[in-house]
Amino acid sequence: MTAAQFRTVQQPLDPTTAVGEIALYDADGKPLDLSGGGQKITSVKATALAAGTAPTATLANGVLTIGIPAGAKGDPGTPGTDGVGVKSISLTRGSDGNITGGTLTKTDNSTAAIPLTTATA
Repeated sequence: MTAAQFRTVQQPLDPTTAVGEIALYDADGKPLDLSGGGQKITSVKATALAAGTAPTATLANGVLTIGIPAGAKGDPGTPGTDGVGVKSISLTRGSDGNITGGTLTKTDNSTAAIPLTTATA
């Protein structure tokens, strides 16, 4: 197993290809040479680390495992207000027996008309 550090290259990523560049460094900060008969990276795995810890990278059996620390926790949001729900719906029938509209009663006891439109097939 090779213990390593990783640093990302500070350049914009192309979101259409999701390709970026990663450089690997040994524990002394020297770049790792994987091209001269060294290990090959056959897959990459990312793991979550606790906030405030240093990023990690290990290469074992061709699998590069990158540990990415969590970001700092943000400030809590402001509490919302209780919403208003539906208490009941009353429908109105016309003289022909068809539904012509109705009334919606909300949980705060306010009401709203329910208009009715007829769609054609």
